[in-house]
Amino acid sequence: MAFEISPFRALRFCAGAANGTPVGAADLSALVAPPYDVISAEEHRALLDRSPHNIVRLTLGDKPGERARYEERARLLAEWRERMVLVEEREPGLFVYGVDYAVPGSQGRRASFRGLLTLGSLHEFAEKIVLPHERTFPDVVDDRYRLLDATRTHLELILLLYADPKREIDAILLDAARSAPDASVAAKPGETHALWAVRDPRAVERLRGLFCAQRPIIADGHHRYTTSCLYQRNRRSDPKSRAGTGWQPMVLGNLFGEGLSILATHRLAALGGREREALRVLDERLERASEGAPADLEVETRETTRRFAIPRALRAARRGVGATDYAILHDVILGDWLAPFLAQKGAGEGAAPILYFKEGTGEREALRARKGDALFRMRPVRREEFQAVVEGGEVFPHKTTFFYPKLWSGLALWALAEPGAAT
Repeated sequence: MAFEISPFRALRFCAGAANGTPVGAADLSALVAPPYDVISAEEHRALLDRSPHNIVRLTLGDKPGERARYEERARLLAEWRERMVLVEEREPGLFVYGVDYAVPGSQGRRASFRGLLTLGSLHEFAEKIVLPHERTFPDVVDDRYRLLDATRTHLELILLLYADPKREIDAILLDAARSAPDASVAAKPGETHALWAVRDPRAVERLRGLFCAQRPIIADGHHRYTTSCLYQRNRRSDPKSRAGTGWQPMVLGNLFGEGLSILATHRLAALGGREREALRVLDERLERASEGAPADLEVETRETTRRFAIPRALRAARRGVGATDYAILHDVILGDWLAPFLAQKGAGEGAAPILYFKEGTGEREALRARKGDALFRMRPVRREEFQAVVEGGEVFPHKTTFFYPKLWSGLALWALAEPGAAT
């Protein structure tokens, strides 16, 4: 058994869908949205205000903070299709999904991502064909399952990564994306998302062959992929409802491509106001990073900053994911050495023991506001390290990786059907 890809008939927003006028080009900027799991309540409200047809009305509903109303969202989807707000393409196809963006936290460095938008075959994780890198939570899977069951439509895309150091797949995608895009949207200032149809039949067949040798790793979308596998299992015995359940729309990107960014996720720990004592523990058990050399982690308090290297003996005593910076931080530094401080209340009363921040998303402000006492600044996971851990059958600690770009919702949806069939 191998991983397969297939062209599909995408559901796309029709011209004029933003304002209900059936003329002119669709204003996609009013219709698209970030993936459901990164949208705050405030951003949800702002997206609802942009258009009566913004995709967030389907992915999250029209009441911020409310999860239910799945059947209402299904009825709204059916209404949009009936009124041709969303239209299914006449012919199945593959697309290049491109994002030109400023790398977060880089002071403006820009990158260009190119991936393949396709249907990908579903495989249980035990088959070791599609690989996870983090765990999922049952309540989130239940929420996504109820929405899929009600709509029988994949409303969003997920991101999987293939290993293509020689850039064979990338060369095909770049060639297909040389002309003007079939769809383009300024998703947010300085960031453009675009689609190009892959029109060369020889390129499609070559891509099919190349992906058969891949074992893609899920980057973003573990809960949605797990939901799809569960939905497939529950529909196997029913010929009427199992059509299309073996597939999922996804974007496949190169783990070793320059356009993919893997960024760090920092930790702000509440230590009961005893950060000076905690620093003494770290000074005794970690090594100071050499001047000019990269640190394994930086620890910042409201008074000082320390740059540390993890001792070789400590790392050598651990294996696989356990030897990574993030696992050592969680299992040893926070889970053992600093556990007595984490268990206490004091400064930051009522706050979570650990808060997670992407680079430049308010971590220093939160430290100054006493939402925590010690900010652990991490290095991004190396690509080779990431691949070795996942292919070794392990998963990383919660919130280790932060992949960028994020795939915006609304550029392409897919109603469950056998690949190529109309719904």
